[in-house]
Amino acid sequence: METAVTRMLGIRYPIVAAPMFLVSNRPLLEAVARAGGIGLIPTLNFRQHADYRAFLQSWPSGLPFGVNLILRHNPRLEEDLAATVEHRVPLVVTSLGDPTPVVEAVHTYGGKVWCDVVGLRHAKKAAAAGADALVAVAGGAGGHAGTISPFVLAPWLRQETGLPVLVAGGISTGRQMLAALALGDGVYVGTRFIATRESGASEEYKRALLGASPEEIVYTPEVTGVPANFLKSSLEAAGKEGARPWKDVWSAGHGVALIDDIPPAGVLVERLVLEYEQTKAELP
Repeated sequence: METAVTRMLGIRYPIVAAPMFLVSNRPLLEAVARAGGIGLIPTLNFRQHADYRAFLQSWPSGLPFGVNLILRHNPRLEEDLAATVEHRVPLVVTSLGDPTPVVEAVHTYGGKVWCDVVGLRHAKKAAAAGADALVAVAGGAGGHAGTISPFVLAPWLRQETGLPVLVAGGISTGRQMLAALALGDGVYVGTRFIATRESGASEEYKRALLGASPEEIVYTPEVTGVPANFLKSSLEAAGKEGARPWKDVWSAGHGVALIDDIPPAGVLVERLVLEYEQTKAELP
């Protein structure tokens, strides 16, 4: 399953476990990497910079992984970037800001930088900054998402910038992965990986995904100040006394429609590939 993404990173499958606040963790990243994909973790999932450094120092040599750097309103950006460069993290994905300083720093050691974008204006800025690929965060993606259909956003950005594009938004099955790879160069899967055994989400959070429908996903800027998708039930619960919005509001995308179990992450990667191959064989 060779694409621009697999060639860029030297991985077997163009399957990326998206970086998710308080959900992505080391067990999830390791499981995805050992199954042939790659996982990412936000540096801010580590409470302190020292914890992030400890993670980098103990990561298994040769196992692919990446980190996500939030560029806006991030007091730890400078020191987290310095540690990222020092440990030569192979992949960095930037969100919410100008990626130019990150691109310049990561390229000094041959690392790759992708940029989250929701439209063409930011995509062109990322391309001008020297990004190696774009993550097309389309309508229906969990967390901070755009509103353009992935059927339009991914091929449009690839056509206009000439960069490889990963498709993010509603991907939960291998059948959808096949469709996404007809439009872009890789799949960026978040919500489906929340409902895996290794993810750092609570069991209550994981179970909520099993019973949710796309009609229960609310797109709102009221949680973080930037429009994002969340489970309606968690938004309602967060209004109760004692709730902690930063932890008790659960991000999710439209892909909840096709989630009905909580497998090990490695098994999920294998399933995506098998479903992809089966679907490909069934096409007229």
